[in-house]
Amino acid sequence: MGGRLDGLPGRRRDGMSGVALSQPAKPVPGRLIEAAPGACVLRFPLPPSLPIPLHIAAPENVRLVTWVFSGLDAGAPDGPICLLALEAESAALPESVSIATHFHDLSVRPERAANDVLPLAERTLLARALLSAGTTGLAPLGRLFGLIEAAVIALPVAEDAPDLADEDHGWTLGGTAIPHGLLFRGRAGWGCARVAGARLRFGKHPRQHLALEPVWGAAPEGLPERSFALHAHGFTALTTWAS
Repeated sequence: MGGRLDGLPGRRRDGMSGVALSQPAKPVPGRLIEAAPGACVLRFPLPPSLPIPLHIAAPENVRLVTWVFSGLDAGAPDGPICLLALEAESAALPESVSIATHFHDLSVRPERAANDVLPLAERTLLARALLSAGTTGLAPLGRLFGLIEAAVIALPVAEDAPDLADEDHGWTLGGTAIPHGLLFRGRAGWGCARVAGARLRFGKHPRQHLALEPVWGAAPEGLPERSFALHAHGFTALTTWAS
């Protein structure tokens, strides 16, 4: 993925100064979907080199939360697509967004689009990426959640998944893998909390008592209907039971 491919901007050498000058890349069209104030998704076609996004080079006030590729299978109707979850006011985005990648900078021309431009398959991929975005992704997850709620609800729970329980002094989680956050849906709706600490209880069936700090949405109270343990590079859909 690191070699030179046909179609990339060429270089010429200035005969007087001997400095190599890059020809500017032509912006590719993208669709900009605003999820909430301060959060949006940029959808655009990928070039054949499949460049991996690293960060937003310009403008400086736009932060890349996470990214995911879609349409890599043969016969995908739109071909390879990249979805970028961004922290930015969509109205403040310029005519071109520069994306630094592992291969070369990529310029995208964002055009406003309705939420329904994202098919369910892409929302599911985006949901998985956002649930795996780490501690800095907890707050943006709340602002982008409206785009992915249906996809999150549809995520399956494995038969051997760890369980979340509502005990006398708060929530406990089965196992020893301590998450950095919890996403949950209770009577008051969806919420997300940061795991500030965990007290492990070892034995045949180890458990951890979680100290939680709310980040957005409903408070972590009562037994949730759905819950997800969020880790640095993945997530786990949990089972729930009342003690």
